[in-house]
Amino acid sequence: MSEVDAPRTRPAVGRLAPTPSGLLHLGNVLAFGAAWLSARSQGGRLLLRVEDVDRGRARRHIEDAQKRDLEWLGLTWDHEPRRQSERDYAPWVERLGQQVYWCRCTRAMVRDAGGIYPGTCRDADHDDEDGRGRLRFRLPDDPVHFVDRRFGPQVIDPAAELGDPVLQRHDGFYTYPLAVVADDIEDGVTEVVRGADLLAYTAVQIRLFEAFQADPPTWMHSPLVLGADGKKLSKSHGSAHVGELRDAGASPRDVWRQVLPWLGLQGDHVEDVVDAFDPTAGPLGPIRVETD
Repeated sequence: MSEVDAPRTRPAVGRLAPTPSGLLHLGNVLAFGAAWLSARSQGGRLLLRVEDVDRGRARRHIEDAQKRDLEWLGLTWDHEPRRQSERDYAPWVERLGQQVYWCRCTRAMVRDAGGIYPGTCRDADHDDEDGRGRLRFRLPDDPVHFVDRRFGPQVIDPAAELGDPVLQRHDGFYTYPLAVVADDIEDGVTEVVRGADLLAYTAVQIRLFEAFQADPPTWMHSPLVLGADGKKLSKSHGSAHVGELRDAGASPRDVWRQVLPWLGLQGDHVEDVVDAFDPTAGPLGPIRVETD
């Protein structure tokens, strides 16, 4: 069993970690605003990490647009941006030793098994001589207990609910589950603030922190923001993109007046409400906005 509680005595180090595969929308603004406010309210530092480990989806022009939008919103960072595609994760895999194994199951096979990997290859002793395998992390078969700073105590069994994650794909590229934990350890991140769609996946990451014998960060998940169609905001919700709002004449003040109440705050800008930030304030969501 793993107990991960919220209190920390280390200086706060947070991160803004956009994935450069889609333009920033209001859901991203909420999560990044919460991350910025959390670190700044503690006198902490913020990193900007470009999470482009999935090189097939990452686009440099999207990365540039995201940085421009963050700066326009006043969401500043304290170091040169760091890029996952420039890092080497092979040593991190080596550190896991017997906790990883080669799997021959395809995505279609997992989908046919119900969408959660059932552990088919856990004890199969496969190798990867033909370059067709996926490297998976063997999750312990017991629940993870942790405290989310907004949603409170959580109990999640990642092996049963999510399945052993892939750390290296069949094409040799490493995946987000490995990269994000390795990066947080290497960068000294003490708190992770992100959208509630990743709340359950926190348990997988905690198991990887344990495997690396590293202290996990604290966790806070901001409410999901849905479009008028009830779906999570994404590339398909054009008018919710920061750039399109700006092009339509909106100011940063207009955006923050809409977003800050979702964090239980009233103000014209994130800089105005730093001292009032409370991770437990505001709705738990989901929040629905008109996007047309």
